[in-house]
Amino acid sequence: MFTTFERQLFRQFLLVNGIYLCVILGLFTIIDLFDNVDDFVNHPDGRGVLGLVIRISSYYGRMGMFIFDSAALPMIAISALTVLLLCKRRGQIKPFLSAGIPTYRVLVPPLLLGAGVMIGLKMANRELFLGNAVHHLHASRGGGEKTLHMIAPRYDHASQILIDGWAVYPESRTIEKAAFVLPPEVAGQDMVCLRAEKATFYPRQGQRPSGWLLNQVHPPLSEIPLTEMGRMFVVASRQPENIFVVSDVSPDLIYKAKESSSFLTTVQLVDRIQSPAIDRNTARDLEFNLHSRVIEPFLTALMVWLAIPVVLQKESRGMIVNAGECGFWLFLIIGSTYAARFLPPLQVAEPVQAAWIPLFFATPITIWMLDRVES
Repeated sequence: MFTTFERQLFRQFLLVNGIYLCVILGLFTIIDLFDNVDDFVNHPDGRGVLGLVIRISSYYGRMGMFIFDSAALPMIAISALTVLLLCKRRGQIKPFLSAGIPTYRVLVPPLLLGAGVMIGLKMANRELFLGNAVHHLHASRGGGEKTLHMIAPRYDHASQILIDGWAVYPESRTIEKAAFVLPPEVAGQDMVCLRAEKATFYPRQGQRPSGWLLNQVHPPLSEIPLTEMGRMFVVASRQPENIFVVSDVSPDLIYKAKESSSFLTTVQLVDRIQSPAIDRNTARDLEFNLHSRVIEPFLTALMVWLAIPVVLQKESRGMIVNAGECGFWLFLIIGSTYAARFLPPLQVAEPVQAAWIPLFFATPITIWMLDRVES
């Protein structure tokens, strides 16, 4: 059971995290809105000022989920530093030390529990909300479902079908003026380009595979001599003028795929890594993101454990010096998580190895610092 002081420290840690989160979201909203308010004004919905306020609140509310996911780790580290500095400034640790209670016994349980709560909120945010709302990350301000992005053509490596078009609408999962190029292994004697005014993506549901429904296709399916392999990937629809192309290449993979992959749910990451439709380079990025999520709770615990002996040193040269040194080490650890992302593209390390490097870097530093704590 937590003591009164530990409960107070736990609440204080969560309160500081909440304050920092409000500051981050507020600064982002004010700065971004100051530069881009015209984007909201130029998309009227007929409801006047009320509609404008609703559109602004809706947009920055959704963006807040992505900001929280990205800023959670640095925010936890800074909050732990702040709480420890407040404890030292108020002299709250001295009475416990005088009673023979170790510093770690007093500070570690509430701080680790608070960090666990914040990591749990981040995981819940990603698994429940962000995975199905990745398109909001690149949505235009006030544009709604009319937001479009230019397509980066991508092969489905399971069928070798090239998916292309004029533009993709992420929120409605549609491609305008779609062009799907079927290779000879699918179309028979020669390559065939399926053209449609619109193609809509449908995710896997039950026994139905995921894929694209092409409306008003030319040429019609009756004119394509599909091979046995082709009949697995190109399926007739109930309407003869439509064709369903089986594919795991979803809309977010044909525009800004790398930026979106960090916010997918864990189940989506695993499914894409195992999917034969995904190319090896994309799968490597997904493997890095998956392993980064595995080590994140352990890395957070190490940073909290590291902050205690650095801030509460035996031979302290002052709170400002201790805070600066602690910030330096925490900055190095957090910076290593971002630097590790550049190692796989440079072929310095495999994605799995690169994802674990920050943990291997932080562990010896933390152990080295343990004996410096005031006790």
